Amino acid sequence: MKTILITGASGFVGSAIIRHIGNHPGWNVIGTSRRSHDYTDIVADLTDKGAVAALSRACSPDVIVHTAAMAKTDICEKNREECHNANVSSTKNLIEAFPESKFIFFSTYAVYNTEEGNCDESCSTNPTNYYIETKIEAENYVRGRAGHIIFRPSVIFGYTPFTRATQNYFMQLLDMVQSKKVMRSPADQYFNPVLVNVVADIVMRSIEENISGTYNIGSTENISKYDFNRMIMERFHFEMRYLRPIESKNLAVSRPDNGTVSSSAIQHILSYRIPPLAEMVHFLYEEMSASTNLRVS
Repeated sequence: MKTILITGASGFVGSAIIRHIGNHPGWNVIGTSRRSHDYTDIVADLTDKGAVAALSRACSPDVIVHTAAMAKTDICEKNREECHNANVSSTKNLIEAFPESKFIFFSTYAVYNTEEGNCDESCSTNPTNYYIETKIEAENYVRGRAGHIIFRPSVIFGYTPFTRATQNYFMQLLDMVQSKKVMRSPADQYFNPVLVNVVADIVMRSIEENISGTYNIGSTENISKYDFNRMIMERFHFEMRYLRPIESKNLAVSRPDNGTVSSSAIQHILSYRIPPLAEMVHFLYEEMSASTNLRVS
């Protein structure tokens, strides 16, 4: 039986990985986060070396999946020391405290930040804000660990009854619709959104296959943010009058118009098929329809 330590257990991605792996026999999953949570087995501040040392005495994981991070770019810019501690120091502390554990690090597709689009893992990185700088610095440190995996996921969406709406693309959209707020979405910005359940499955399969290296994770379809939001709203029977297309030049925050990535490498090495977007959205709809916590239509 493999023991897996998941950091960021109270977060959107970490809790999803815990739920997914925990549903399969033969896995001992331990969740850790800074605060008590349904999926937190051990409360620990990963920026504190002493706390991480205590964590290493409490468990001996075969694999660490490090999802915990400080990700809001504006907050990262204003609180650089806190951001560095959360994204870099925590990573170093874990690697030093668990020298024998396979290390899986969650980075971001934003490290490319180029207008070229369809970036594969060989594309150069281009940090344009402090958050991305810390992710690249942490990546470079992780590469010193033999057998490591670095994931660079695109925008991850999905349902979670536990975390705040702003931590999840879909839940933020849902919150706006339920609040009857208009969502203005760029029709000229393209990306590869991916369902959190798919990300969790890829993590589990990567551990099973004992792969290593750096991999993008995203849908195989390039889609505009407006068209993706429209796809969701149509499937969920939301009122379309709350969705309006805009041009990216009218956004308050500048982002590349073509933020697409290629996920061919992870599909090839795992012999894995990332489902079409429509299939992922349908799965999300079915998952939410089965939930008693939220009305979806």
